[in-house]
Amino acid sequence: MSPEVFAALIADAALSPNVHNIQPTIWRQIDATTVAAAQASRRTLPVGDPTGRDVEASHGAAVEGFILAASLRGMEMRVTAPEGSEIARLIVTGEVDPDPLASFLTARRTYRGRFLPDRAVPILDALAQTAPDLTILRERPDIDQVAHLNDQASLKSFRDARFRAELLAWMRLSRRHPSWAVDGLNARAMEMSGLEAAGAGVVLKPGMFEFLDRLGLAGALTGEAAVVQSSAAIALLRRPIGETPFETGRRWHRVWLEMTRLGLSAAPMTVLADDRAAAEALAARFGQPPGTKLVTAFRLGLVPESALPPPARRPVSDLIF
Repeated sequence: MSPEVFAALIADAALSPNVHNIQPTIWRQIDATTVAAAQASRRTLPVGDPTGRDVEASHGAAVEGFILAASLRGMEMRVTAPEGSEIARLIVTGEVDPDPLASFLTARRTYRGRFLPDRAVPILDALAQTAPDLTILRERPDIDQVAHLNDQASLKSFRDARFRAELLAWMRLSRRHPSWAVDGLNARAMEMSGLEAAGAGVVLKPGMFEFLDRLGLAGALTGEAAVVQSSAAIALLRRPIGETPFETGRRWHRVWLEMTRLGLSAAPMTVLADDRAAAEALAARFGQPPGTKLVTAFRLGLVPESALPPPARRPVSDLIF
C-alpha cells in the first residue's frame, strides 16, 4: 500500500456516515500492509452521546468504509486488535474482488428533505429480502406514528440547553462559516433555506427556545413530521443486544449502502432508539425480535439525484495522525 493509495482509501472512508458529521476517525499507516484507526481529539459529543456509543459506531462505519474502499483496489483487509489508544488495526491479508457495495461509497448521502411521492414498492421488497435485520414499515398509519414519536423524542432533547449548545456548535447555518464545506451539519445538508437557517440560529438560543416552548411553539419549530410522513417507508434497524457499537456501525454502514445500491435515499432518526419511551412504543406496536435492540430508524424514499447535497468533509491531511 503506497502513501498515495493510503490517502485515496482515507478519502473514500471519510465519506462513511458518522454522527453529526463530526468525522471522529483518524488514520495512520504503520507499514505497507498495516493501518491504524484512532479517535480524533475533541471530536466527540459529551452531551448528545455521553457513553460514546454513537461515536464508536461512527468509527465502525469508517473502518467498514476503509475495507470496502480497499476491496476496490483488490486488497483484502482484516480488522485486528488495536494497540495503545488505537480503535482498531487493519491488515492486508491478500487479494480480493471488489465488494458489491464498495462502488456506492461515494454515492451515499444523508437526505433530510421531502421525498418524491413514488411508493417504490419493488425496491422496498428487494431491501426486505437483502436485510433481514430491518423491519420495514410501509402503511401510512405506521409512518405517521413514527413521525409523531420522532417529534416527541426530539423535543425532549431540544429542551436540554446543553444539547442545543452542542448541536449549534456543529451546525453551519451560513455559507460564510469557515467549516461550511468541511464538517458538521450545514444548512444545505439540513435542507434549510437561508431564512430557515437564520431562524434556527435564533430559535435554538438560550432563553428564546424556552420562551417559545412556554408558548407551545417549540415543537412546531423543531418537528419533522411532514418530512417523515413523505417517506415511502420507515426501516427499523435492530441488532443483537450484546453487539458492540463498533460492529453495529459496520453493519449500519452496509445497510445504508444497500439502500443506496437499490436507489433509495435515507436519513437516520437515531433519537427513536436513544429515547426509552419512543423505543418502547415502537417495540409495543411493531414487535421486537428476542435478543435484539433498536439501533436507529431510517426514513426512506426516492429523490432526484440532483437533490442530494455534496458531502462536507475534512481534507485527507487532517485525517492522518
